[in-house]
Amino acid sequence: MKNKAIRTAIAVCAAVLISGCAKDKSLTVTGSYTYKTSGTVTLMASELAGLDPAQLEAYAAATGTDVNPVQVGLYPEQGQMHIMNDGNDKVIITFNDLLGNADVAEGKIDGSKVIISGAPVKSARLTDGKDKIGAGMVMYSGQGVKHEDMLIIDMQYLGEFTLNGIKMTVIDSDVHCVAQYND
Repeated sequence: MKNKAIRTAIAVCAAVLISGCAKDKSLTVTGSYTYKTSGTVTLMASELAGLDPAQLEAYAAATGTDVNPVQVGLYPEQGQMHIMNDGNDKVIITFNDLLGNADVAEGKIDGSKVIISGAPVKSARLTDGKDKIGAGMVMYSGQGVKHEDMLIIDMQYLGEFTLNGIKMTVIDSDVHCVAQYND
């Protein structure tokens, strides 16, 4: 009976030691994720972007054209994302959109935070909530924080879209990537 109690105690101690050595995946940002990206961009006709309010007002008065920016939804992307160490807290971030492109960005890790660096370029599409209504090339940046097994990245887009045959410049964006860690 005494041997059985000693063996049980040893087994419990071993289990505690082994579980203490296991890496807590919630603490590391690197790894494989399933992601979805969506949001909105605020666009202005490229020929008007950069004009000051007085110039916009004069242009609107002279041409009778609506010069107000328009907010448009981004067509959602979803797929697999991988964040891999590249040395010295630098990482490579890959986005493999199931129905679209594979994009690669560089970044860095700061604790539970990932920061996309440089000016990577990707294609993006616009939607009216039902159909694809435009597309363009954008530079993107952003940073995100891992909360347990969920990584949320707030992204910024810069660039141009073609919407109804009109070149439009991104003047603001509200884009989010929500990624679930894959065990």
